[in-house]
Amino acid sequence: MCGRFTLHTPLEEVLAHLHLPLTDLEYVASYNIAPTQQVVAVVMHDQPKAVLMRWGLGERRPPIINARLESLTEKKTFRPLAENSRCLILADGFYEWKQFNSHKQPYYITLSEKQPFAFAGLYQENPEVSCTIITMDARGPLQKLHHRMPVILQPDQINMWLDSVPFAQLRKSILDSPEVHLVFRQVDPIVNSPRNNGPRCIEPFEHRFEQGRLFE
Repeated sequence: MCGRFTLHTPLEEVLAHLHLPLTDLEYVASYNIAPTQQVVAVVMHDQPKAVLMRWGLGERRPPIINARLESLTEKKTFRPLAENSRCLILADGFYEWKQFNSHKQPYYITLSEKQPFAFAGLYQENPEVSCTIITMDARGPLQKLHHRMPVILQPDQINMWLDSVPFAQLRKSILDSPEVHLVFRQVDPIVNSPRNNGPRCIEPFEHRFEQGRLFE
């Protein structure tokens, strides 16, 4: 799953890197984005457009923050959105937690090149503009942290995701695409609280009880 992520790279750099139109949208860098907070998403309105949305789909509590790629079209909630309301959710890293006895250690995960990227997302406009991040089975070393991971779109999939390409074709493209190269490190448990939101959240941190345990 994906329950926290970051977007601290300047927005114009993120959009330029992803070859998306620049925007005058104001966004404050965040090192600890949590459900129900505002995120930067990109939707197709004649051309791609960056907008703010609430993370968490629908009116239910808790809201739906993740949706499974493999079963999207089997769910009445997601089926129409998968064809007609796809969005990009911009990020430069995300968090996952690993259980060690009574302690849950947070890890910060990024692309190996530390570049920004786009999660595959779905959105709806009523009763409030909101979105959810699509997840898939974890791949590679990330499987040691969690069995699920967010769908990070490859560069050639970004425009396809925003266009009217049938969802079945996109799902096959994602499942058949090469593994995304991710790296991760332990970070300070202060990230457990969304009230903590600063560079310290992503700084390396080694818990003395967990150091070296992950790959044993």
